[in-house]
Amino acid sequence: MQRFVVYRLNRRGCNMFISVTTRALTLIFALLFTLSACTPAQRAGTEQAADPMAIEISPNDTRAYRALVLENGLRLVLVSDPEAEKSAAALAVRVGSLQDPAEQQGMAHYLEHMLFLGTEKYPEPSEFDEFMSQNGGMLNAYAANDHTNYMFEVNNDALPESLDRFADFFKAPMLYPEYADKEVNAVHSEWSMRSASDGFILFSLLSETINPEHPFSQFNIGNLETLSDKPGSNLHEELIAFYERYYSANQMTASVLSNRSLDELEMLARDVFADIPNREIAAPQVDVPPVRDEDVGILLSYRPQMEMRSLFIDFIIENNRDEYAYKPNELIAYVINSEMPGTPAALFRELGWIDSLGAYAQPDIFGNAGLFRIGVDLTETGYQNRETIVGVLLNYVEQVRYEGIGEHYYDELNTVLQNDFAFLRRSGGFQYTTSLAANLLYYPFNHVISHSYTLVEYAPERIQRVLDQLTPERVRVTFVSPEQEVDTPIPFTDGFYSRAALDMETITAWRSEAQQFVVQMPAVNSLLPDDLSLVAGDFHQRPQHVVDQGSVSAWLMRSERFQEPRAEVRIQLYQPFHHRSLEERMARSVLMDMFALSQQALAREASIAGVSFNLSAGDGLSLNLSGFNDKQALLAERVLTDFAQFEPTTAGVEQSVDRMRRNIQNARLRFPVQQLMPSFNRLMRLPSADTDAQLAALQNITTADVKAVRDRLLRENTLRMYVHGNYSATGVSELASKVAALGGVDRTRAVEHAPIVTPRSDLHISWQEDVDLDDTGFLDVWILPAEDLNNRAHAALLSEMMRTRFFTELRTEDQLGYSVGVTQVGLEDFTGIGFLIQSPVRGPAPLLERFDAFRAGYRERLANMSEQEFRQFQQGVLTNLTQPPQTLAEEAGRFIGDWQNQRYRFDTRTRYQQELENTTLSSVQAYFDRVFATENSARILVQLRGRNFREIDFATIEGLEVIESLDVWSREQLGGE
Repeated sequence: MQRFVVYRLNRRGCNMFISVTTRALTLIFALLFTLSACTPAQRAGTEQAADPMAIEISPNDTRAYRALVLENGLRLVLVSDPEAEKSAAALAVRVGSLQDPAEQQGMAHYLEHMLFLGTEKYPEPSEFDEFMSQNGGMLNAYAANDHTNYMFEVNNDALPESLDRFADFFKAPMLYPEYADKEVNAVHSEWSMRSASDGFILFSLLSETINPEHPFSQFNIGNLETLSDKPGSNLHEELIAFYERYYSANQMTASVLSNRSLDELEMLARDVFADIPNREIAAPQVDVPPVRDEDVGILLSYRPQMEMRSLFIDFIIENNRDEYAYKPNELIAYVINSEMPGTPAALFRELGWIDSLGAYAQPDIFGNAGLFRIGVDLTETGYQNRETIVGVLLNYVEQVRYEGIGEHYYDELNTVLQNDFAFLRRSGGFQYTTSLAANLLYYPFNHVISHSYTLVEYAPERIQRVLDQLTPERVRVTFVSPEQEVDTPIPFTDGFYSRAALDMETITAWRSEAQQFVVQMPAVNSLLPDDLSLVAGDFHQRPQHVVDQGSVSAWLMRSERFQEPRAEVRIQLYQPFHHRSLEERMARSVLMDMFALSQQALAREASIAGVSFNLSAGDGLSLNLSGFNDKQALLAERVLTDFAQFEPTTAGVEQSVDRMRRNIQNARLRFPVQQLMPSFNRLMRLPSADTDAQLAALQNITTADVKAVRDRLLRENTLRMYVHGNYSATGVSELASKVAALGGVDRTRAVEHAPIVTPRSDLHISWQEDVDLDDTGFLDVWILPAEDLNNRAHAALLSEMMRTRFFTELRTEDQLGYSVGVTQVGLEDFTGIGFLIQSPVRGPAPLLERFDAFRAGYRERLANMSEQEFRQFQQGVLTNLTQPPQTLAEEAGRFIGDWQNQRYRFDTRTRYQQELENTTLSSVQAYFDRVFATENSARILVQLRGRNFREIDFATIEGLEVIESLDVWSREQLGGE
């Protein structure tokens, strides 16, 4: 069972505005509120019935669907998938942080936390967590600006009981006062973890600089200050009032997926959801404009916590989500994002000014309005020319507005969307039901799946209406760099900013300076697939060795399950490199960084056409291709030819060295919990080096060094290939021949993996450092010196069994931190168990004491566990392992590991399943005693001590060796001095 509560639209990435969780408020569903109905799904491309509840699905989708509107107004989608090994459900409520009371900011997020903690029918606060854990489940939730979404996944046989528990959240949550106080601490910990994050701070900067009367300007996470009793505002009373005001069935949508029939699912759904109270409320509306006249035509400056240089060009636009079928925003972003020759992105990259450029719209981010943003990541040289870059982009937007977006761009995007939808990839039930429930808040039933792929007609007037809002007079420009002068704190963050008017005289000067650069709209995409047919030939049950020529080896797996014109291709030009010097390894990294940037135009063109590629270097070159297979061979040849002809420049090397320096230094400012496993890997995977040594090696890299590494990587190679999907043996052989000719293939050798520190029973080590962050990060890993699948099976099962209890005790009960977990830790064929936490309230030594106390308590719990409870845990882990793959890529992944490790029986997964099936309660109890005995296991501690805990000792155990230097440690383990 996994649970990690997500609060915010910017949770998943550094770009805080790109998110699937931001949704607009629309009225397009009014006709659906009146009655219950159910209709079969319709295939895309067929004549649609008049019934607006007929769900349009991909021809590639074999699942059955049903749309329902219950008597209480709740709308839901049911999905019957006979192959599903697990069931999933989600429920979304049309309320988010935009509805937070001014006196209790963060309320929507706080309520999302509280609903998990007991209901009238199931009053125990951890009951649902425990039930999920025992039945192979996981649960989650998030609160966005305009909606809140709750979801779970569980073993099929536990669906009825799970739905009963889940639905009770929305009928009779306990909202215990005593847990209300505790859970504020969890919300506070979540805020504390993010308050120094640049992504969160930049999001807060947007909130801080719009109309202060607009609810988007409020603090939306919440902390101990904002979520508290105040004169005239009692937190617990406000919590209940918020729930009773907004949690109404007629403003809820749900989805349920299972292997059961649609009739069975409908019966279950009606049974649990039909009596959720309908308070007959109207959809929440925002009627305050997001910006005043003084909030546009402004220049914002932000000095980041990490070293980074960026600029943003923002325009406030009308909320046009209801025009999704015409995609005006997407078409405009399509031509701005292009890196075809002559476009702004291509120009800037040629000048060495940018690392990336991206345009996108969020038409409803403010509820009643949206944002169109052009974001640019800058090099140092680009930062020095930032005003010119803004001028070029504003001129380009004006050019697009003047020339219009021609129908050929519409045709190209339409082809891309039709191809994607025709062969739409499946997602797992958990993710799928989450998106269906959220989408149903904003799209009609018939487009709840297809809305992203629907493009009904070329509508230049709709495009022009958006372009007319992207004017210099209404622009908001943000510069981000360590050099920015700032003077104003950004509330509830560690950041500072400054704000100034951006008058038309300044903008005109920037645009005039930019006129020296001529840019043009993009050419047509040459990588769109022409042939979407399936190759002839037999399907395979396991990979076939189709090329075996000494220095060239290739395996092919034709998938019977995924009969689609796609393939997963892995190409390895192998040569041992891990034994080379740190300087050579760093030069390799610089080379690959430079080359990746040089390929951005090709990568974007390929991505639009439905195929992706990645060229990396470890022990030799590795080229991965994924997507439509029609142009993959052409793309592979082009990438490797470009690499062989790539000529690094002095300026390019200097920029890459600077990027890598920033990446290395910025890594030390990531959340402590995000640094734990990388620190573990640096300890246990060889060779490794201290940060200072890496930085020193970087500074000495020359253009000649980079060229030498490029040449080294293109000679004396062994070619290994794995192809999964729509290829014939002849096609694989032809591709192998082309790659061998380009890649200097003339050696026959077995693959040697980079060395590791072999776990031993006397290996007890600790990496500990003071970090320039507030919180403590702590990781405690135990690994038995056993490389067999029996050990792996027991570690996987035991870590799953402990996960929920660990979370409940340390997070829910003790409130020691927001990020808390137990995880299985893999080190080649060794498997261990790791306990981790990021804590704002405890230092390292007390955390180790609490970890030890947990293990002692769990040993007693394990000793008293019933066979039935154990079998539930075991079945949950087995179900995760045995459920059918949802995509071709997932299916390929089940064989690629064995291919990489030269296990050509391709049976590791099967043998691992057998070991899991053979585990017993007594064998797990014995494993617990064995693995958590210091005399039996290697024990690795990673201790990151934050600023607030400098006076607290690092943890220690008997016989612990503190690693002072990774350089010395690595040399010792490799047999050096």
